[in-house]
Amino acid sequence: MTDDRPLLVLLHDEGRSSDQWRDFVPLFESRFRVLAPDLPDRDLGVQAEHVRGAAEGQRFGVIGHGTGGALAQVLGRDGGVEAMVLLDSPRAKGVGAADLAAFDFPVLLLWGEDDDVVPVVIAEDLNEAIPTSTLGVLPGCGHDLTDQAAATIAPMILEYLRARYLKAPHDHAHGHGQGHEGVVRIQLERRPPWLDLEEDERDEWFDVDDDEEAAP
Repeated sequence: MTDDRPLLVLLHDEGRSSDQWRDFVPLFESRFRVLAPDLPDRDLGVQAEHVRGAAEGQRFGVIGHGTGGALAQVLGRDGGVEAMVLLDSPRAKGVGAADLAAFDFPVLLLWGEDDDVVPVVIAEDLNEAIPTSTLGVLPGCGHDLTDQAAATIAPMILEYLRARYLKAPHDHAHGHGQGHEGVVRIQLERRPPWLDLEEDERDEWFDVDDDEEAAP
């Protein structure tokens, strides 16, 4: 039987392995075919070729942590990406402002407020550069969001991708991938409050009016 679930690629940080995603894969597999490769080398070009080869020419959503997020930006620049989630990721070398401005797919940025490896100012710069991005800042967290806040961010990412990548089950007036989404402040808690909402209400959680001011 053909598996028609969309492809979701998970890219680990430098010095880590695909095991970084062990708490995420079971949840994501409820809606996606998950590919979590062990990345070779440190060269982004070599890594990008490795990922494209593993994806076998298919289009995909991508989640990257740290340097894995830099690789995700390279893949987004080169084409084939339909949604992106960056976790505490530096801006990729060779991906310019014009490249980021051309991203026409939904992008979620999640950052630890206390990240001293890739400071929040980098997230703010990326949020300004990518017109389709949403930025969430998690207080009390540092660089290792996948270890420190997996129980919070994994279901949040899944819901974001359901609404913006899969576009299921509802459409909204603001559309998908159009207009800057601003900044979302996230209170770190064991169970995000929107988990108990109906699916149409969850969509509204992620739909931020363009003229809405960011919460202080």
